[in-house]
Amino acid sequence: MASLTLRFAPRLAFGVFLLSVSCGRFTQTRQCRALIARVNPALDEIARLTHDKTDKATYLAAAARYEQLSIELGPLQFSNQQMAKDVAEYAGILHSTGIVLKSLALAVDGHNASEIERISRELERLDGREHVSITKMDTWCQPGA
Repeated sequence: MASLTLRFAPRLAFGVFLLSVSCGRFTQTRQCRALIARVNPALDEIARLTHDKTDKATYLAAAARYEQLSIELGPLQFSNQQMAKDVAEYAGILHSTGIVLKSLALAVDGHNASEIERISRELERLDGREHVSITKMDTWCQPGA
């Protein structure tokens, strides 16, 4: 009987391993879906708000939405510590974007061309950081990651 138990023990251990990997993958998928459910609608809303508009009110509305999204990401939890750091970094980028957009609203309202140019460069820099951040999060969310 002992030899029978020993033959099945590796199979049982492998089964437990597969179950834990499956549960971990399910948890990761659930966490990614929660992140996507927060981010995508907010970014779609910002795109609608700002489409073909370059006035103070538009920039202030977009700034508020970026800042709101950065706050909404705070309570999300992730099973992977690096992913949690990546999401926190992304939330920081969103917050910074909101602050910079407020500055842009003031520059546009004051017709300050040099300040608009400087702020536009800052927004381009933030956009680059955002793309890098999104790529890191997207990689973790891909199946098999």
